[in-house]
Amino acid sequence: MTGGLTRVVLQERPEAAVRLYCLPPAGAGAGFFAPWVELLPAWAEMCSVSLPGRGSRAEEPSLTDTAAVAALVAEIVDDGADPRPFALFGHSVGALVAFEAVRTLRASGGRLPLWVGVSSLRGPQDGAYARGLLPLLMGGLEGVGQLVGGPIPHRLLKDPVLMAVACTPLLADCLLLLHHRHRDEPPLEVPLALYGGAQDPTTSERQLLEWNELFSTAARPRLFEGGHMYMHGQTETLVRQVAADLGAVVHEAVPAV
Repeated sequence: MTGGLTRVVLQERPEAAVRLYCLPPAGAGAGFFAPWVELLPAWAEMCSVSLPGRGSRAEEPSLTDTAAVAALVAEIVDDGADPRPFALFGHSVGALVAFEAVRTLRASGGRLPLWVGVSSLRGPQDGAYARGLLPLLMGGLEGVGQLVGGPIPHRLLKDPVLMAVACTPLLADCLLLLHHRHRDEPPLEVPLALYGGAQDPTTSERQLLEWNELFSTAARPRLFEGGHMYMHGQTETLVRQVAADLGAVVHEAVPAV
């Protein structure tokens, strides 16, 4: 454990050329990416992080400070005991944490990732999260349903205890977004890839393009059928695309792959 976060290796592949750290969306834990493991090529080792307030750590208080979480993630991914290069993929709030972790690594002189994948989150410029998130939070169950990609199950609505367990980490991550304050810095010199749902009510293609202002090399959004949680119905297609995009960078950096 590192200051409240734990590295989770979803499947150990010590011979893999690169570690791919996938950061989960609001309210989710490392297991969110378990379906990816068998779909990734052998040259990538699938990793994530375990955050307090989720799963077996549900009794621990959630973290809501973006800078603090990003610093902890940066410490985990830049592992001095593992010289292999690494990459980051973040979905929704995980995308912001990935971005801020890379900024933290740059500021501290740490190793930078080979590649960053951003999914289902608009760029953080100009108070974007307060403008986009607050109307959903004020929109009752329908608004929360848009955040989680579908209606709240009736069994949760009937059980306040289960509702609290399910929604507390979600709301904590919403606070993490609302607490974020964007800083003007030079663009990150790291290859970028953009992904989203074609029918996502929270993040349009135009809003995904806002990330290009924050990286030195522009990326074209790759859109998939579905809403904010499009990957539930597009897992195989998405992982295939992520592997192709990351693979192009890995093969250039590690010719033996």
